[in-house]
Amino acid sequence: MPLNTSSRRRKWIIAALLVATLMFGLYVADGANRVPPMPVPQGVKKHTEKISLQGETVPVDVYVPATKLEEAPVVIVAHGFSRHRRVMAEWGNSIALHGMIALVPNLPSFADHGRNARAIEDLIHWAHEPARTLQPRPNGEVGLIGHSAGGFATLLAAVREPRVRCWIGLDPVDFRDHGQNAVKSLKVPGLMLLAEPGAWNRQGNAVPWLAACPSLKALRIRGSTHCDPEMPTSHLAEMFCGKTDPARHGIYQHYAFSLLRQVLMHDPEAPDVIALTAKDARVQVLPSGSAKAE
Repeated sequence: MPLNTSSRRRKWIIAALLVATLMFGLYVADGANRVPPMPVPQGVKKHTEKISLQGETVPVDVYVPATKLEEAPVVIVAHGFSRHRRVMAEWGNSIALHGMIALVPNLPSFADHGRNARAIEDLIHWAHEPARTLQPRPNGEVGLIGHSAGGFATLLAAVREPRVRCWIGLDPVDFRDHGQNAVKSLKVPGLMLLAEPGAWNRQGNAVPWLAACPSLKALRIRGSTHCDPEMPTSHLAEMFCGKTDPARHGIYQHYAFSLLRQVLMHDPEAPDVIALTAKDARVQVLPSGSAKAE
């Protein structure tokens, strides 16, 4: 009897230690996955809305220009797999500084990318409801930007939602070739800004989209890691994806805003994306209509 009692006690102690170790690991991982708050610059106003997207109430950060504009285009920015809106905060700030409305949501689903695509469509409808009090008012034109799995979800939304005028994928990732099938229906200007092939972009598995959609443009940012599009990012992301670099992040923004200025702002002085690369050794132009990055 004492032997059985002692054995049970040891099992309880081992179980308690395992639970404590797991809890400590989760605590450490949670801390490593946190990101510092991104300051809102002068010239931008930010607030957070709670919006029902695909039946789930999620926070959406709204960034608008502080200058007095009557109307402006809307740009929705979607985060990547297992991430959140806070890692895309710098995009919200920059979009508003360029005179556009930025909506940066927490996507409602962890891994249901079709549901996240529908949530993005829901958010487009929300922004354009007649009773909406966004200032400036949305002018009916929308751009979509998505990172990683968010690039996949925004692509699915871009081929269905008629208000979308352009799509930008920040190192997007395909799933079961659904993106390759969807991109065949992309009728608006599209741009992929790619990191170096690696585990977290599935060895660059969105590159074959170029063969499926010859009008799609793609640039590879030399030396870029998968999480360079994020700002701010987390220590945990850098542990898995590699060290991020603000200078490389700036390259992503440089080319993204070239397209946004052309398409959404109708800026006659906005340079063509490919023309910008002529003397830019930081990027590699991937051949349109090709499945390979030569």
